[in-house]
Amino acid sequence: MVKTVLVAMALFATTVYAETFKFFGSAGAEWQFTPANSASALNPGNVARLPYRTGSGDAVTFLDAAPESHAWKLHLKLRGDAAEGGSQKAEIGEASLQLNPRPWLDITIGRIIEKWGTGYAWNPTAFVSPKKNPADPSDRLSANRGIGMIRTDLFVRGTNVSLYALDHGAIAARVYRLVGGTDVSLHFLRDGSGTRQGISAARVFGDALELHGEVARRHALAGGQYTFKSNVNVVVELYRGGDGLDASAFRAFRTAADSAHDEAAIRAANTAYAPLHMARNYAFFRLDWPHDKLDVELIAITNLRDGSLLARATLTRRLLANVSLYLIDTEFAGARASELSYMQVRRVTTAGARYYF
Repeated sequence: MVKTVLVAMALFATTVYAETFKFFGSAGAEWQFTPANSASALNPGNVARLPYRTGSGDAVTFLDAAPESHAWKLHLKLRGDAAEGGSQKAEIGEASLQLNPRPWLDITIGRIIEKWGTGYAWNPTAFVSPKKNPADPSDRLSANRGIGMIRTDLFVRGTNVSLYALDHGAIAARVYRLVGGTDVSLHFLRDGSGTRQGISAARVFGDALELHGEVARRHALAGGQYTFKSNVNVVVELYRGGDGLDASAFRAFRTAADSAHDEAAIRAANTAYAPLHMARNYAFFRLDWPHDKLDVELIAITNLRDGSLLARATLTRRLLANVSLYLIDTEFAGARASELSYMQVRRVTTAGARYYF
């Protein structure tokens, strides 16, 4: 069904008048330098033969169309990737048609990226949203891909009710309301694996402070952000993930990894290793400092059980209003046998350029 809808929308887009049409996006190229961590039990002597340097390019295009009456809206996201060595991929990341038959009713069909939850690095209630990478929570390359759905939005007396019919027979719902100055949302999903419920909330105090939180079964997040007069923004969050490893399970992983001496055992240990999921409690910190033509972003994620740390620094220099150069360095630190000491690389350094149109 969704493929048929995508084709129909693509044909429909060609009939849209120019004055209702918006076209924007970006293209870029970047190079990554990843020196192997030969001391890691998961990559002794760089047995994985990880390349020291890789290169890639990508382009993403957004197309929006809507008449002045706002009776409908068309949204498309097209993305292409090319990696050094010849690997290429092109896909439709989003494609949706929204109809507004009544002021209190919207109906949207197609491939959609939903953004549930109030957290910055994690979203325990984002049952139908793309899974976030806490080290890249903003999806800087717009690589996230939507899922097929029919979404119905009802606006009733200050309450927004969203109902979803998802691919593979799943159903979902979200109910939003402003309660006493606090944004509150209830979330629900039923699919083949069972039923999930959650609640998220956020509140702004004054002009600078925002607090937020989310709770779902076995998952919880609490955090806040503050913007200083110099426009420096700081985000702090604490996350509890019940699907992470407890201390006993992590000790079992460590024993298996440290005793792996043949190819099969090392491969099995690598399969079991999921960075930032090897514990249940993490802390997140982000500082963003926009300054004239130079932006600075610092991210730190800490495993609260063993103190190991992922730190990422990003420097972005705007050469023109629509051309930027950037340098991203991600470092891993931790005592021996801590979660991030098992990283297969010592660091990840990324240099790139991006053009916006």
